[in-house]
Amino acid sequence: MNNSANIERREIYRAIGELAYVVAKADRGLTPAERQSFFRIAQEELDYDSWAAQSRFELLDEVTQPSIDRAYNDALHELRKYSAYLTPDLKEKAMIVLQRVAASCDGLSAHETFVLDRFRKDLQSLG
Repeated sequence: MNNSANIERREIYRAIGELAYVVAKADRGLTPAERQSFFRIAQEELDYDSWAAQSRFELLDEVTQPSIDRAYNDALHELRKYSAYLTPDLKEKAMIVLQRVAASCDGLSAHETFVLDRFRKDLQSLG
């Protein structure tokens, strides 16, 4: 993969990190257990570029703390911007990460299910 495509993939991973933040915050706010789960899941699912997703998640959690609507819309904007690089494999990876984060602590809440369903629909409209 050329260097340019690596940059786009990192931006997609950052968007995945942002969406994971949305899922983790969707029910009762972000717990330390959910945060730890996300970091582990990102490492397992996103391999070498997991740092891109992890750094975005951390920035949102510790610095900017946007509303979940704002974070979701920002992430979707990034995915639209780089949709030419959003392969079926990356789409599947994004869904797996979000589903695993949602299920990682206390099972799936109605809010998490709503975010996952919304993302699944939005993902189909991308590329």
